[in-house]
Amino acid sequence: MNNDKRRGLTLLIVAAALFTFVLTTHAGAPAFAQTGQKLYSDTKITLPAFDLPIPQDQSEKDYLGLSGKGTFKIGQIKAQVVIIEVFSLYCPYCQVQAPLVSEVYQKIQESPDLKEKIKMIGIAATNSAFEAKSFKETHHVPFPVFPDEEGDAAVALGVKYTPTFIGVRVDGKGSQEQFYWLPGVFKDSTRFLEEILKTSGLEQR
Repeated sequence: MNNDKRRGLTLLIVAAALFTFVLTTHAGAPAFAQTGQKLYSDTKITLPAFDLPIPQDQSEKDYLGLSGKGTFKIGQIKAQVVIIEVFSLYCPYCQVQAPLVSEVYQKIQESPDLKEKIKMIGIAATNSAFEAKSFKETHHVPFPVFPDEEGDAAVALGVKYTPTFIGVRVDGKGSQEQFYWLPGVFKDSTRFLEEILKTSGLEQR
């Protein structure tokens, strides 16, 4: 993807984020309302395959259950569920949402029953490694964040809005089944996690 196309995709994502935020913050609208969300708990949808770089940081490797160098696919993460946040450094609503996203991570980590079952990652759409690192450090993002400078992962996922949250069932061996899709912000970290548990099936286990 050349620079002009990348700039165009960045502008499209940021503009779409503005539009999505207006919808999700409509006066009196409850969390998850008017976001165009789709829940796939009863339908098997395979997440599109794309590669991400294995983190260099050992703690991030350990968190995801990965080893070595090279690339990996979402389905190789050692967990039962992976929550993907697609964001952009230049999306103001991603910045506002960051503390609530971190709250979700903390709730998972504080639960002995969930911390090995659910992992979180961020994909920085059209952001360079420097930009992705800047977002992570500025907003104290506690989970691994991956740059998507050319926008390939965002395109593969069909993401048009930032932030977008995607829930994926995995088995650590390559299976990656999408069950949750939320384009836009959420207002309550507890309710968001409850939705993930409900639609993934973990709630009944």
